[in-house]
Amino acid sequence: MTEKTIERLITPAYDRRGNPQWKSIMSAPDASVAVVNMIPDRIIPVIFVPGVMGSNLKGIGRAAGVDWTLNSNLSMLPWLARGAQRRKQTLTPATMEVDDRGVIPTGTLQGEEELQRRGWGEVGAISYAAFLVWLENALNDFDNPAAGERVRLMNENLGAMLGEAALSDEAVGLSYRYRFAVHACGYNWLDSNAHSANRLAQRIDDVIARYRRDRKKCEKVILVTHSMGGLVARYCSELAGMKDKILGVVHGVMPTLGAAAVYRRFKAGTEFTPWYSVLGATSAAVLGDDAGEMTAVLSSAPGPLQLLPTAEYGNGWLQIKDGKHKYSFPKDGDPYSEIYAVRGKWWSMCEDRLMNPLNEERDPKKRQAQTDSDWQAFEDTIEEKVKPFHESIRSKYHSNTCAFFGSDNDKRAYGKVTWTGNGGGWLRGDRPADVLGARPVGGIELGTTRTAAAPLGGTGWATGEHQSYSLSEPEEAGDGTVPHRSGVAAKDFVRAFLQVDVGHEPAFNHTKGQDNLRACRFTLRSIVLIAQAVQETSLRYE
Repeated sequence: MTEKTIERLITPAYDRRGNPQWKSIMSAPDASVAVVNMIPDRIIPVIFVPGVMGSNLKGIGRAAGVDWTLNSNLSMLPWLARGAQRRKQTLTPATMEVDDRGVIPTGTLQGEEELQRRGWGEVGAISYAAFLVWLENALNDFDNPAAGERVRLMNENLGAMLGEAALSDEAVGLSYRYRFAVHACGYNWLDSNAHSANRLAQRIDDVIARYRRDRKKCEKVILVTHSMGGLVARYCSELAGMKDKILGVVHGVMPTLGAAAVYRRFKAGTEFTPWYSVLGATSAAVLGDDAGEMTAVLSSAPGPLQLLPTAEYGNGWLQIKDGKHKYSFPKDGDPYSEIYAVRGKWWSMCEDRLMNPLNEERDPKKRQAQTDSDWQAFEDTIEEKVKPFHESIRSKYHSNTCAFFGSDNDKRAYGKVTWTGNGGGWLRGDRPADVLGARPVGGIELGTTRTAAAPLGGTGWATGEHQSYSLSEPEEAGDGTVPHRSGVAAKDFVRAFLQVDVGHEPAFNHTKGQDNLRACRFTLRSIVLIAQAVQETSLRYE
């Protein structure tokens, strides 16, 4: 009688450079045999590109010793005590650079040295550690190919608005013939996204070259992006000449047309909901608790400014309601001149008095000269870096793109921003008031109210009237930051599109809810679908 052969599956380990190896001890003299599942030497790197404020930064020059390190809530607490002056000194494109010393998460078969080499320390662990581990494991489960996440997606309907299709056996089978090494690429989110795109382009070249030096076959990468990282990737692909080195892109919660919340943050600091959330309040304080802290940073930071609503966003998203009168901007499709570069009004997005808290000139003329210089630099940024960037990426996407966005009424975002006054008191009567030209008189108002003195027309002993205007709450379904109208705008340019109920910052964190997990699984499925185009490259199997 023939004795049944017993198979002993040997799980791979990985060396310091991420190369697989198998270790086994000599078996007893029986009929067992060691079995290993081979790891492909054809590599399709997956590079994750984080959102605004999601990359770790370290100070240089006058900011040396000051870090923006997103390891945990605790690591960010020092920013609670850094007011507008300290932020102005340190959080600038010229005084910060990418820091790769962030916490490297555990939970994969790869060692810390290899994951450090892959850029995992450049992105905030507090936001992305769970996802990077999940994705690395889901894409490299060669010891469990019959029951992995990709196999489960063969029988799964994720409910995509566009391109819904369960994975085929052939698609999953082909994906297992390649190794998807998960990388990350941080960037200086204070700088222009065009500069960040160039950094991403260099990273793509470096990653491909690295695997080729290691005698692996590697030709193109797949990009996965969060929030503003999507704008970086689109510029990199379509304008920085990298399209042919990118197999495809998966975008998550991308502010396709911008976000009106940026205006709100200039005027009142970071919003948070619900009001009783201690974590929400702390996060808001860390990012910028009021108009002073936010304006000091945003007024000289092209990257965040490029998140402002584009011309495509449409007219009328900034509104001023004064009793029965309503004023809306932009009127003529030009938010750059109609909103962003408007100076000296109580409703101006950027209040010149808050731009430079380091301006302590005692001489009024010198102080004003510095303010004028700061304003000119801001206006130049709008005209030379924000508007051209918006126009350059308009309707430009990699041809092999998938995307998901968040939209739910319980996670409202600013589709419109509205200032509301009561229409004036009894002194005004029916006399017209110059609401738009009203002079700000609120002193140090930095929150959700502004007081203005409006000249009165007509006749009467009163020549003007003070009135207080209040800022609206978010009113449009979204993900808490990006409104529906902006998130959904990518639909006409992608092959697969999913709407989910996720918050903006934790969109990729599969531990935060079923829709977060669905977004992650959609991302995995999209990677497998995008990877089918490898058959058109030198990595195809004959």
